[in-house]
Amino acid sequence: MLLIFLILVKQLRVAEFGFGENIITALRFLTHDDAVPYMDYVREIKKNPIAKAVKLADLRHNSDLTRLDVIDEKAKQRVEKYEQAIGILTSEI
Repeated sequence: MLLIFLILVKQLRVAEFGFGENIITALRFLTHDDAVPYMDYVREIKKNPIAKAVKLADLRHNSDLTRLDVIDEKAKQRVEKYEQAIGILTSEI
């Protein structure tokens, strides 16, 4: 996964795409290393305003149970996890 990310970053930097370093940095924050606990990953995202805005939008969308045909226990547990992550991202601390 990390290798794919590094290749992607190299491609994004080339002149034909022209993404700035701020976008590349946000992508680094948004790339979750499976070795890092999820909530620690979320706390790191909070340090980057672009990554934070993207992750909040993603979490809010994924928390919307109306988009699902079936709401099972697993979906409810995911929403609880996402609500905790939203809390971390939106807290002042």
